[in-house]
Amino acid sequence: MKFGKTFETHLTLEWREQYMRYADLKVLIKRGVDRAPTRETSPDYEIRAYYTAFEETFLGECQNELTRVNNFFLEKVSEARRKHATLKLKLLAHSRVPGHVSSEGSTLSQRPETTQRAASLQHRLMTRNEKKMNQRQLRSAYSEFYLSLVLLQNYQSLNETGFRKICKKYDKNLKSRAGGHWFQRHVANAPFTDGRLLQRIIEEVENLYTAHLAGGDRSVAMAKLRVPPLGEPTPPIMVFRAGLALGMLIMLLLATAISYWKRPPSPDNMPAFMALYRGPFTWVIFNFFMAANVAGWQRAGVNHILIFEIDPRSHLLPATFLEIACTFGILWAVSMLGFLYHDLFLVPDPFYFPLALILTMVGLLVVPVPIMNWPARWWTIRLVGRVMTAPLHYVGFADFWMGDQINSLVACIVDHYLIVRFYATGWMRCANVKYCFEPDVMVPIVRCLPAWFRFAQCLRRFRDSGSKSVSYLINAGKYSTSFLVVIFATLRSQSDGALAKRNQVEIVPGSYSHSHPSAGGYANTFSNPYTWLFLASCVLASIYCYLWDVIKDFGLFRIFRGDHIFLREQLVYQRPFYYFVIVENLILRLFWVFEFVILYHNMASPYNIKTVSSLLEITRRFIWNYVRLENEHLYNCGKFRATRDIHLAALNPRQERMLENMMDESDGVTNRRKPEERTRLGKEYF
Repeated sequence: MKFGKTFETHLTLEWREQYMRYADLKVLIKRGVDRAPTRETSPDYEIRAYYTAFEETFLGECQNELTRVNNFFLEKVSEARRKHATLKLKLLAHSRVPGHVSSEGSTLSQRPETTQRAASLQHRLMTRNEKKMNQRQLRSAYSEFYLSLVLLQNYQSLNETGFRKICKKYDKNLKSRAGGHWFQRHVANAPFTDGRLLQRIIEEVENLYTAHLAGGDRSVAMAKLRVPPLGEPTPPIMVFRAGLALGMLIMLLLATAISYWKRPPSPDNMPAFMALYRGPFTWVIFNFFMAANVAGWQRAGVNHILIFEIDPRSHLLPATFLEIACTFGILWAVSMLGFLYHDLFLVPDPFYFPLALILTMVGLLVVPVPIMNWPARWWTIRLVGRVMTAPLHYVGFADFWMGDQINSLVACIVDHYLIVRFYATGWMRCANVKYCFEPDVMVPIVRCLPAWFRFAQCLRRFRDSGSKSVSYLINAGKYSTSFLVVIFATLRSQSDGALAKRNQVEIVPGSYSHSHPSAGGYANTFSNPYTWLFLASCVLASIYCYLWDVIKDFGLFRIFRGDHIFLREQLVYQRPFYYFVIVENLILRLFWVFEFVILYHNMASPYNIKTVSSLLEITRRFIWNYVRLENEHLYNCGKFRATRDIHLAALNPRQERMLENMMDESDGVTNRRKPEERTRLGKEYF
């Protein structure tokens, strides 16, 4: 692999702008060679003057790059020293090392004697719970800090190798030695190439973690601290498993389609068959979209691991997501085949198969067994739990991202509610199962729950901001429009149903009464006053949500001239993709208009059009995920944030003084090394 490709593969994405511009310098060399005068057309003095001027230009650019790299490295090393000293003080205080006190102990020692005894009792009661919590926080903080040190070490190595490679390329193409001489004079002794201080901090972190957080076992400590190699490819066995699962799924889907064509369910079971399998099918498609999202983020360099604050040592690769999605798809196809061939399997009731499918899917999600990456499943369960209890705790990016995903799965959630209701109340009692999937009073409530979760999250973020950020209230207003849509849609449906009952007209389950005056008691659907309120709420919700998507979530419409018109200054994907997203999001946000017209003219059944609508909504969310995380990634790049922030309790005054003394101490690097003492780099960089 050429070094330019290696350079791009191994760099830290959030620091991209702070690396030396290897590709630009390479282009500069090529341009200098292509534009050089030849002996056939120019005299010798012009050729010498050209190469002298180009040498000054090239070395000047190299010096600018070197200055920027040095400044950034020194800034990061300074941050690392202070972070290391702070964590060390917290760790030693937590371990009760003599001479170090915790924040609680310092506060306790400064209290008046009359209240010290009561405070001491309260402190002892809290110590047991706090000790466990603080140890977990310290482990997380040290893991992230260690990762930041490794990233800084990688930054150091890549830039040093980049300067050496570009100087060597200059000398080779320009037939000069100026590049090598400049490297020896300026880069070999540059501050960013001296890794002794950084290595000393890394070794001290490893020793402290081993002694105080791993019970003295260095192998345990390194297992927790180790960082996966940058640019590591997906293991072949994982790719094989994902490919095998995908092939099995394709074969089963073909078998299911042929079986459905040859042996369709009985007319009495058809409505229940469709209702029981639509929800799980939507979930399977959603999982495939998530696999594609992760693969797309990884390919485009969007650091979703940092954005979701996932431990980079245990994150899911795209192949794993694909394997999980295929597993759910295989279960869905096998269950459907069982339903269609239940008589051949000597199963009298085909509805055992959908029940087995739901129970198996739920079991694979929540049962803590070491399959299908239990840590990732537990992360998802905790995240969904945080969404459902949104007002009670701080809301992070992953929390409201999951809330948005749930909002796009409303139809899937309603389907699963109807499935649970069917098996809990109607399965063994209904004479005709097609009437067991009619909406009840809980359906509107279930449809409102995802919007309520996000509404509560926005209010909590507004509270946590000190009531200063009005944008959170505006975002909450966006989700409140979903309440209006559900309310007016329900009132419209109920008024039609009540009048139909009064006129003794039977409403066929799943039917739509737009063009049947006798069914609803109105000349047409527009005679129902709730129809107009429903349409008005849909228009308001569509405009509100679309503008928030493109302006706030995507960060577009920041520039109104030039090549990036209607977009923004920084882009990760190709420009046409953003224009596609702007149009696609608008069309899919307004799909309810097509749905209304199709149903009004009886061009399709309500069930079929609602199935298409739910699939288009998760497709819209799938595309939304690309641009939303890209926007958040660019925010992290602007802050040069490459690792998670683990917040610990503040230092007390005594610890602050100790920190100042530690920072004033010598860093242990008193002499600059000689050029020949330079650390050799690994073979992967050559």
